[in-house]
Amino acid sequence: MSEQEKLFEQVVQENKDKLYRICRACLPGRDDANDLYQDILVKIWLNLHTFRGDAKLSTWLYRIALNTAILHKKQQNRYALPLPHHVIDLPDSAVETADKQQQELLLQQLHYCISCLEKQDRLIISLVLEEVPYKEIAEVLGLTVSHVGVKINRIKQKLATLMEQGNGKEVRTVKTKNYGL
Repeated sequence: MSEQEKLFEQVVQENKDKLYRICRACLPGRDDANDLYQDILVKIWLNLHTFRGDAKLSTWLYRIALNTAILHKKQQNRYALPLPHHVIDLPDSAVETADKQQQELLLQQLHYCISCLEKQDRLIISLVLEEVPYKEIAEVLGLTVSHVGVKINRIKQKLATLMEQGNGKEVRTVKTKNYGL
């Protein structure tokens, strides 16, 4: 196994969960998120030799993930059907408890609500959910740290509103208030 293969394996192993959660934040459907995840891994593999260490590796990975997600979403929109994209996956086992089912539905609703946000807001909240520091989010997106803080507060307000509108049900059509973002 070459050095690049070892490095790639290590990078993927250490960051696979974070990268996949970004995929789910951008695309709530599991199959679409899996496709995006594979695209991100291909981009990382093809560009790993270009990492110079100017930024932290995690920042570099987030940029690849976010840029790939944006490109993937653009390509997907070209071929999108007029049907709603989000479908709630029902639990496979009828034995699951009501609490677990409710938690899964809320999580799916949150993924859907995140997908209703504007592109940059989806990217920011996915990084927040990964517990990326504001400073690093600012570096990735080319914003100031204070601007990131303001945007995060507004995004949280939007998400709270979207979740309330869902009332525990699938959110089908959501009109979001433009907060000047």
